[in-house]
Amino acid sequence: MRTRKTISVLYVAGFLIVGILLVGVPFLSPINRIAHGHTFSTTESAQFLSLVEQIRAHTGLVMVNLDNNNITLANDHAERAANMLSNSTLDEISESNIRIADTLETTLLQLRDNVSSLTVVSAEQIPPDRVQSINQIVQTLNDALSEAVMVRIESEQRNNSTTWAMVIANLTNTILSNYGNATGATFDLTDMTNLAGMGEGSAVTSNQGIINNTMPNNTSASDGLTNIMIVDEAAYQTSQYLANNTMLQLFNDVLKPISATTTGTNNMTASNNDNTTSSIDGLEQSLLQLRDAINSKASPNEVMTIAHLQIHPALMQLYGLTPENEENMSH
Repeated sequence: MRTRKTISVLYVAGFLIVGILLVGVPFLSPINRIAHGHTFSTTESAQFLSLVEQIRAHTGLVMVNLDNNNITLANDHAERAANMLSNSTLDEISESNIRIADTLETTLLQLRDNVSSLTVVSAEQIPPDRVQSINQIVQTLNDALSEAVMVRIESEQRNNSTTWAMVIANLTNTILSNYGNATGATFDLTDMTNLAGMGEGSAVTSNQGIINNTMPNNTSASDGLTNIMIVDEAAYQTSQYLANNTMLQLFNDVLKPISATTTGTNNMTASNNDNTTSSIDGLEQSLLQLRDAINSKASPNEVMTIAHLQIHPALMQLYGLTPENEENMSH
């Protein structure tokens, strides 16, 4: 019934090779099946849930920037939110509920138009009544998104740990993509194969991002010796919001509780409850490390390392996320 889509989580053959090239990169649990440059299989449910969370992130950032009197960035995020729902996605929602689809489309455009119409002298504050009006639009939009999830995603999928693990994996890639844009990186952070060429001391090279100062070998970017310049503030805000709010909230409020009550029906591969709990705690620590790395404006290399060598492998091990090419071979 559901069609298959993919998330661009790319892996290079042989985690050992990457580990040798990268200094001080810890390895988590080993992965039994390793392939070169493949993507994971996911479902329409996970894709839609990921989309909803990205829209919520952008609308949240609209309000953050309005509160800080930054109309330019607020307008940027409102525009991005308005462009996220494609006609085909709206058509799919309409099949379940026309009213919800119409509300989503209308409210997103209303938000964009209201923010773009704001004019204010930089030294002045945006009129509170305008901020309150836009905040009400955001609340209406969030309510419509919640309704869309209820009618678009079956209850079984909403309560499935593997589905939410896919959402976390997808949003991790979204963070990587935005962080790459934010730092001016000249390579794709979502492609794990790019880690192979980043050996010792490479965090100071130009293709890591735009850097003011250099950093000694074997020194983490979070030590503060490297100053990564942000060239796209909206993209940086997006990566920050997703890492600080969305990902941790989904993990603590959804994925972790479901995992605690899940048995083998959701493809968890840990051998016993103790190992599972330990692995989930490790995943949480990796999510916190990703948050801290982005907040400290760490090098793209460091951010990629946390995502590709810690978060993604943990999701594979815990929730059985299967590389698409391997799944196809099994049929």
